[in-house]
Amino acid sequence: MSYVNDCVLLHIFSTQYYDIWEIMVTFVYRKKCIFEIGVLAMLNMLVFSTRLQAQSSSHFNTIGGNKTIEIRRISTPDSLAYDDDDEYADEGQIADVSADSLTSKMPMVALPLKSLKVNSPFGMRRDPLNRKKVRMHNGIDLSARYEAVYSMLPGKVVASGYSTNGGYYVTVSHDACVCSYLHLSKIKVKRGQYVAAGQVIAISGNSGKRTTGAHLHLACRMGDAKGKFFDPMVILNFVMQQMLSTSRL
Repeated sequence: MSYVNDCVLLHIFSTQYYDIWEIMVTFVYRKKCIFEIGVLAMLNMLVFSTRLQAQSSSHFNTIGGNKTIEIRRISTPDSLAYDDDDEYADEGQIADVSADSLTSKMPMVALPLKSLKVNSPFGMRRDPLNRKKVRMHNGIDLSARYEAVYSMLPGKVVASGYSTNGGYYVTVSHDACVCSYLHLSKIKVKRGQYVAAGQVIAISGNSGKRTTGAHLHLACRMGDAKGKFFDPMVILNFVMQQMLSTSRL
């Protein structure tokens, strides 16, 4: 009964505060949306903090030089290619989102690969190793053939090594979340090392038991390594939006 009363009060409140009502409805009925908003808010704070650090080490600062990192800029940031039928497509196929030859001196965000094609999205799917079973896919699979893997955001390497199912992996903490890159062929960073956005952290591969072909598995958790999994597309969309807004400056 109290739930009904709360809804009535919210409706009355909304007659004069429509914008606030929309936010409250989102909080009540869209937990997933709330979760993603929280992640994006923290990521925006991370990027803002990185910009401040970059400004403090600019050429106006006479103590030390200004260090920049080149990152790839995408040509069509509005969408990604999905191909769930051909889970591990041939590298020669053209991705809907690809990197061009342009670069940007912007050490805040970067794509994890030179070009992106999502072979298998986040969510429930048929097990690629046992098509009779349906199980949760706690990440996304990106088409990659033994190529450089870049850190999407500045952060600290909190784990790296080898696991039976995921093969060689690297996990980077960005305070708001942690991102893991799996099935690698070579690790380029060490635990405890700080990395910049766009820095090469590994080479993709086909290691581990839960793989049917070379690709990059990207998994993201809220908070720390024990947090809840969420769709890495939240991060990728954020990265692309940041790149697009910067390209317009």
